[in-house]
Amino acid sequence: MIKTQSNIESIKANLDKPIVLVGLMGAGKTTVGRILADMLGWPFYDSDDEIVRTAGKSISAIFEEEGEPAFRELERITIRGLLKNGRSVIATGGGSISVSETADMILENSVCLWIDASVPVLVERTAGSDRPLLKHGDPEEVLTTLLEKRRSAYMQAHLHILDDNLTPDDMATRILMQICEYLFEHNAIEDEERHIPQALCMTVSLFDRSYPIFIGANLLNDIDVWLSHEFHGRKAFIITDYNVREAVTDRFQAAISPYMKSVAVMELPPGEKTKSFDRFQVVVEWMIENGIKRDSLVFAVGGGVIGDLTGFAASSVLRGVEFIQVPTTLLSMVDSSVGGKTGINSKFGKNMIGTFYQPRAVVIDLETLDTLPQREWLAGYAEIVKTALLGDADFFYWLEINADKILEKTPVTVMRAIEKSCHMKAEIVAQDEHEENGLRARLNLGHTFGHAFENLSGYGSTLLHGEAVAVGLVLAARLSQRIGNLSEKDVLRITEHLQKMGLKTEIRDIELPEGTTVSEIIDLMRKDKKSNQDGMVFIVMTRIGDSELAYNIPEDLVKEIIIESM
Repeated sequence: MIKTQSNIESIKANLDKPIVLVGLMGAGKTTVGRILADMLGWPFYDSDDEIVRTAGKSISAIFEEEGEPAFRELERITIRGLLKNGRSVIATGGGSISVSETADMILENSVCLWIDASVPVLVERTAGSDRPLLKHGDPEEVLTTLLEKRRSAYMQAHLHILDDNLTPDDMATRILMQICEYLFEHNAIEDEERHIPQALCMTVSLFDRSYPIFIGANLLNDIDVWLSHEFHGRKAFIITDYNVREAVTDRFQAAISPYMKSVAVMELPPGEKTKSFDRFQVVVEWMIENGIKRDSLVFAVGGGVIGDLTGFAASSVLRGVEFIQVPTTLLSMVDSSVGGKTGINSKFGKNMIGTFYQPRAVVIDLETLDTLPQREWLAGYAEIVKTALLGDADFFYWLEINADKILEKTPVTVMRAIEKSCHMKAEIVAQDEHEENGLRARLNLGHTFGHAFENLSGYGSTLLHGEAVAVGLVLAARLSQRIGNLSEKDVLRITEHLQKMGLKTEIRDIELPEGTTVSEIIDLMRKDKKSNQDGMVFIVMTRIGDSELAYNIPEDLVKEIIIESM
């Protein structure tokens, strides 16, 4: 497979450390590790085998005769020696990284991968084995307890690799994609055309709801790269829109059909008005009429509107059916497809009705951007800028110095912007899935203003979401400056970058309905989902690359900033 070979070459050229595999017994560390080492042409070591060879007795015998503490010390010494061998693949015992000294040693001297398989899969794989910890008690209970006990230790790993009961070969291929994403995210892979990884993978880590994000070229034709075997043979339902159908969906339907029992497709009108009660009803009743079952699989193929509506429908029909996000716009790739927010609009505001419902996967095919209109491209770019401003000053600086390449849509530059945005959002969602501690709310930087502008524009084509967000970012920057955070220089820096990229930055530029008043804008902002009983809540920047929630902002100050921009 071309993608696999490309990723092998990228890893061999850019990684000079061992790869260490951790995870519970039965996760396949040894089996997959041998395949991975063979692919890379590196030596393979199994720490348990090395311990047995050194001690001259089995693991079970060491446990029984000397106890677990003695085994863990021998394990630490063994892994320390293996790490000195340089580029190699090392499979470790299930409890190795739960010992702090061993964990520190692994994390400092390798790229550490947690292979995460479900307990039922682990039970099946360890049946009949001579594992010391499984000799007493029910295997499922023992493994469940071990996973709960060791999860925090496994989460220290540099990479979280999901095993959806994949074949060992498929698991090795996924690991290659995730190592490439790690290297790409850490800039080990340079921004040059010859270094473009063809397929990346990262994990949104949400315990039992974790899922992968795939990023690459031609993924919608290369189904084996991302579609888990557990989904084969199911009834599939594709929701798309008229604009995407001919350019993307027909090709995707043809590619996915051999893997599914049947494929039904529904087209909807494009645009924000599709996120309505009426369309929601049409979608769920179409699903029911066409025989959807709880083991069916729903695909959202389109932009953010399709993803939000489809996700909400999937979360509701039959009280929940699994779905996969296939975003086809830049905005949906870097924002709405990741994180599990689904919903429709109300006359009182945007996304007021919905659920938190995570997809089983997100598949980002960069080739779907080839036909994206420039205006929608720029609207998506505004969300990338937002992500940088709220959490990564270096990323914003990178956007500034690569502005021309981004405008020219240089493939490796676009891939890095998308990968970085997805990576940042995945980390935020993992820490605050339901917006309970304020971290995820920061992703709404600029949106308190922007959503009000969208509402006033009737959620129509006169104002795209990203265009409203761009103006909202400038106003949020000015608000941040007025309360003593940002400097005027930083506000100007943000404004000039958005303008350079071709985005509008003032309310007067976005053609709100004639006669729109400041009071109307404020009234809509009060209905924002972040508002509480004490009033409006804003996301402000403490500096470029950092943000926080701000309460009790004087309404007169907000009005003043709005008036200046109208």
